[in-house]
Amino acid sequence: MGLDWEVPGDRSKVEWFGAGPGEAYPDSCQAVRVGRFRATVDELQTPYVRPQENGNRADIRWATFTDGAGNGLRFVGEEPFHFAARRWTDQQLDAALHPSDLVPGPVIHLHTDHAVQGLGTAAVGPGVLPQHRLELGPADFAFTLTPLHQS
Repeated sequence: MGLDWEVPGDRSKVEWFGAGPGEAYPDSCQAVRVGRFRATVDELQTPYVRPQENGNRADIRWATFTDGAGNGLRFVGEEPFHFAARRWTDQQLDAALHPSDLVPGPVIHLHTDHAVQGLGTAAVGPGVLPQHRLELGPADFAFTLTPLHQS
């Protein structure tokens, strides 16, 4: 439940204040802590043997996506939010059978989400537990976007 953006591909330096440094979902956030972190969009990916949803960052207060000179965008949520950024679409990710099937495109596909569903382990255990399921209902959320320009 959120917004999808296309960010210029050179805005690949990411900094955020929230959970990190690794990925976190509502049912898999035991190995993260809240702090200030930096990574590239490529470093945000978790290279699973079979490509699948990955790389979500949780409890985000703000995140920036900049180029080498520091130009880019700053996203600030009214409430903590989630983000995931990758160089391919969700459709390409779903269709990929191997990491080599994922060919980076010219833009960064950024998801800023008010809420995300837990992952569960249905392949080898239970599905998503009830407390981590995303249920249909009204939601209010807002982001402030600020351009970043270096002189």
